[in-house]
Order: sequence, then C-alpha cells, then structure tokens
Amino acid sequence: RPQWYMATQVKSGAIDTDLMKPLDFHLHMLARSVGEMMIGVGVLAIPAMIIGYLFLDLQFPPDVWTAMLFIVSVLLGFLLFFHLNFLLGSLAVSALDIRHINWAYFSLVRFLGGQVVPLWLFPPVVAAIAEVLPFKGTYYIPISIYIGKLTGLDAIRALEFQMVWLIVLVLVSRMLWGWAHCRLVVQGG
Repeated sequence: RPQWYMATQVKSGAIDTDLMKPLDFHLHMLARSVGEMMIGVGVLAIPAMIIGYLFLDLQFPPDVWTAMLFIVSVLLGFLLFFHLNFLLGSLAVSALDIRHINWAYFSLVRFLGGQVVPLWLFPPVVAAIAEVLPFKGTYYIPISIYIGKLTGLDAIRALEFQMVWLIVLVLVSRMLWGWAHCRLVVQGG
C-alpha cells in the first residue's frame, strides 16, 4: 500500500532516493500498487474464485455486458482506492507516524465503502452521507454490479460516479503531493 511505503520512506529519510529517480513519484507509486495488486489477484483472488465456483456455488455474472461493467468498475475502484491511499501517504510528510490515522481511515473506507455492511442497509442519514463520498466506489459499486443490484443505466451512472471521483482524487492527490514535496525535509545520510 502506498501510504505505508511513503510513511516508511519519509520516516527513514530514504524518500530522497525515490525523488531523485527520473520518474514521476505519483506514477512510481501507482506502478508499485499495480504490481502488488497483480500479485494479490494471482495468489489470492483467482484461487479463491476457483474454490468458490467449484465448491461454494459462486455464480458468474449473468451476461458479458455485466461482466465487462464489473471489470471496469473494479479497475476504477482500484484507482480510487490507490488515490485515497496516496493522499494518506502524502500526510506522512507532516505527521511522521500515520498508524492511528491509517486505522481510522481504513475503518472508514471499509464501512462507508460497503465492504462491512451494504449501503442499502444503512440508516437513511448515514446512507445519504455514504452516497456522496468516494468510498462507495471502492467496494460497493463493483460488488453491486457483480450481484446484479446495479444494472443498465444505474450501473453506467455508478461508473460515472467512480470516474468523477477519480478525476477529483487525481487532482487533489497531485496537488497535495506537490505541497508535501515542497515541504519535505530529509535529514541524515
């Protein structure tokens, strides 16, 4: 996860070696996260899905269109999650220890993202808050498309929601990293 890598690098002072490389740090962190995600998919997700399909009656999406929407939604959800994590990692420049912030953040993302409880079971006030925040794009939207809760135009609108929040988070994370990078002081060596 980018936030842990960034926090560790800032705390140890090794972030300077990352920043001296002739590549964009934001894209560097995205590439690291994509690599970690691909290993996770290959080692955990695919075997779990095979076991689920063989022994637990896990169902494929009902049609190719739903499967394609699901895949796009998962990719957008991954990018949303990455940028949320990158924002948290950028805070490591100011708050050297982000463990407690990360615990609260991760709990919030899992809860308001619909991983713990589906959003349709939330009380109306909490559901209204969760509906406008980007967290539902990480878990709730992909899962809802997969199980058929979001179909047709509703699924397209959900993907648009993910895209809008992705654009916002890319801009905010780039701005926050630019601000943090300007204030970064590395001591030692």
